[in-house]
Amino acid sequence: MNQPIAPRILTDDLLLLAYGPDTGRPLADTNRLQCGLAGALIAETVLAGLVAIDGDGRLHTTGSHRTGVPDVDGTAERVAAEPRPRKVKWWVQQLNKRQLRQHLLGRAVHVGVLTQQSHRVLRILPVETYRPEPEDRERAVWALHSVLMGYAAPDSRSAALLAVVGAMRLDGKLFADVPARERRKRLKALADRDDIGRAVRQVIQSIESAVAAVVVSSGGGDGGGGG
Repeated sequence: MNQPIAPRILTDDLLLLAYGPDTGRPLADTNRLQCGLAGALIAETVLAGLVAIDGDGRLHTTGSHRTGVPDVDGTAERVAAEPRPRKVKWWVQQLNKRQLRQHLLGRAVHVGVLTQQSHRVLRILPVETYRPEPEDRERAVWALHSVLMGYAAPDSRSAALLAVVGAMRLDGKLFADVPARERRKRLKALADRDDIGRAVRQVIQSIESAVAAVVVSSGGGDGGGGG
């Protein structure tokens, strides 16, 4: 019997945007990509109602029901198991690991967001590429572009995804037609909107600053690379 396809989560959507369909390589350096994935995973737990952010920016579990998605539930369980509440930046630092990136790439392949291909450079060095389906990626970029430009009203998920995209500095590659100053202004305005909910606004603002801080503290990553 075939296993049902797992529901897509924010990390899947982020990987769809973060990998080039022509090259199968990430459009952000490794550290930004891993920080972005960590932030997206945290945002997913908040959107699912499993985790909340207090007034000091620390994460707490809510005691809500499990989602049935192991990556989301497992992240909430890690938050619950921590002896004291920690800020989003601390969690981004903890989750910013190669193992998480590899695991979430495998998950994205499983749910059909990416296609994994293996080959060798000079017949020696193994290289993995992860290609999104061009039409799927184009639709996803256009949907976010519509939200960014105000053509479509933002929902909590699109607002959170745009926040992570902005924190990773992917916005310049995805929305190159929008001048940089206008892009940043619009991304900030989205994070401040009242209609996406207080909890989501909090996680967006926390993740933006956390990803930026972790990237700066670690020197900005290794300049790119494969999955």
